[in-house]
Amino acid sequence: MNYSTFMHGLKLAGVDMNRKMLSETAIHDPAAFTALCELAKNA
Repeated sequence: MNYSTFMHGLKLAGVDMNRKMLSETAIHDPAAFTALCELAKNA
């Protein structure tokens, strides 16, 4: 999934996170980032 598709999916799912918070989540909590990816994919 590319970045724009990911961000669009998050927006549709009602998740409002900026790039810095997304990168921090990916680094420090990979399981939560994976959950966000699934959420965006399903939206």
